[in-house]
Amino acid sequence: MKSLILTILYLAKDTLHRWFARLSSPLARVLVVFFLTLAALAGMGSYAISAKIITDRIVSNGGDTVFINAFASEPITTPTATEIRELLGAESCTLLSVGSAMDEDGKSMAAYTYDFRHMGQIMPLLHPSGKPTVLYNQERWHTRPGPTHVTINGMRLDAVAYPLPQQHLLNRLIPHKALLLQPESLPFEAAHVGRSAMIILRLRNLQSAQEAMKAENYFRTYFKLEGAQAAINSAADIFDQLENALSKQLQCRIAFCLGISVIVGILLTALAGIEYRQNEYIYTLMKSFGIRPFLLVGAFIAENLLLVFGSAAAALYVFMQGQSFIVQQLLKLGNYRVTLPEIATEVHLIAATLLVCVFISAIPVFIAAHRDIGRVLK
Repeated sequence: MKSLILTILYLAKDTLHRWFARLSSPLARVLVVFFLTLAALAGMGSYAISAKIITDRIVSNGGDTVFINAFASEPITTPTATEIRELLGAESCTLLSVGSAMDEDGKSMAAYTYDFRHMGQIMPLLHPSGKPTVLYNQERWHTRPGPTHVTINGMRLDAVAYPLPQQHLLNRLIPHKALLLQPESLPFEAAHVGRSAMIILRLRNLQSAQEAMKAENYFRTYFKLEGAQAAINSAADIFDQLENALSKQLQCRIAFCLGISVIVGILLTALAGIEYRQNEYIYTLMKSFGIRPFLLVGAFIAENLLLVFGSAAAALYVFMQGQSFIVQQLLKLGNYRVTLPEIATEVHLIAATLLVCVFISAIPVFIAAHRDIGRVLK
């Protein structure tokens, strides 16, 4: 054990001596690996950033919303907001369609009510007076809150215009305005009420088609069991196309990494062979004293692992710290940042190719280290 430790210390000292004697050798490896890795992270990271940009734009345009319009010949039941939140992790709102109404200017708008299972969601939206409430989207319909009149089924009713909160989910369902009636105050025979339900969901942390498809499959199955038909609209197809496009880019990323590995592999192999030949006489003497060849090969592998992965780690650090400049100024992709987990696949791919390069570069050293001692010392 003592001799092994002394041998390792000698090889480490010899490595440091070679570095200081020929500084260009370690410096070349460090700079080549550093800049190639940084270029790879900038190029391959752009795929992750592009996917993030597209996903954010889809979500900002309502891509995280799922619309369900269910209808049947008999009144149907709908899942509660609690059930939807527990099963799908989504915010939801459910309304029952009761036809259409007209405002005091003669313009048509949808009319809704609700069942008592969803009262907790709807009551905060109703005017405290209990009158029919005209909910309007403040961004798309400019009017003043207050008393108004509506006509539904030929009946003229007093109502109150009431704005929807800015971030409320119904802003995505109600383009301009809609009439909301309490079930007990419906001014007509309500035998058909409950045969048509409108459900809107906002999925949390939507990042893939699977999350939207899960919601679609749940409601498709639910209303099939209820004997109802459901028209479902979501961004699942868009996310699926995005995922297919990104998966096809995997070949480009692999080819990029292979190109880097070829350059780094050639450099490391050439330098390792040259340095071993320059010190071959000393290493052969060490072999004659009983030092095994695998220690000599291991010393070169450890040296390259230190230089290569130290340079790669430095490149990763520089990229993570300077990605704002790279993304905004060089790639022109806007004010976006990626986290380490988001580019973990790219980092693992680069690390794997560099590791392969290190072991390939040890092949000439392995061959030279097993040459016959007599042929070298003669």
